[in-house]
Amino acid sequence: MLNLIIFGPPGAGKGTQAKMIADKLHLYHLSSGELLRQSAKNPEYNQEINSYLDFGKLVPDELIIKLIAKDLETHFNNGGVVFDGYPRTLFQAKSLDNLFTDRGINPATVINLELEDKVAIERVMSRAENSNRSDDRLEIVSERFKIYHELTEPLLQYYKSKNRLITIDGRLNIETVNKNIEQKLKNHK
Repeated sequence: MLNLIIFGPPGAGKGTQAKMIADKLHLYHLSSGELLRQSAKNPEYNQEINSYLDFGKLVPDELIIKLIAKDLETHFNNGGVVFDGYPRTLFQAKSLDNLFTDRGINPATVINLELEDKVAIERVMSRAENSNRSDDRLEIVSERFKIYHELTEPLLQYYKSKNRLITIDGRLNIETVNKNIEQKLKNHK
């Protein structure tokens, strides 16, 4: 069973690459952003989730971990998962590792799409012109980058220390990035 985490700053192409990998390798694509947007439609979670998403804030660890675990229950035995936008904190990363360990499943390999902030911000703002996402406004994007650097980027060291980190140049075109991911995964096994 292959489990992957697609990692990188906002605008690095996590969602695009996660979808491509999931399709090619027949893995379940679990987008935390999409999961949150869908869960926000549920009256039980609507107000709480939107109060974070609308301001570019991270949803509290306990809530996202609960939603991820619930979603995974129906997909654990389907050949593997590609995580897109999760985990975002060290607590989430350790919780995900424990979830896999508790089920006797190898923890996920992390694909880090490396990209400078300037390029990433340009991509997000370009995407904003065509998206209806509430978090693609400049002030929200700035907050998302701040959170990424403070809380999420430190996970790279955590995964590197566990020898589960593969870094890919995220500046290249979509197809080249995808081919580089495939090649690195073959070499990583």
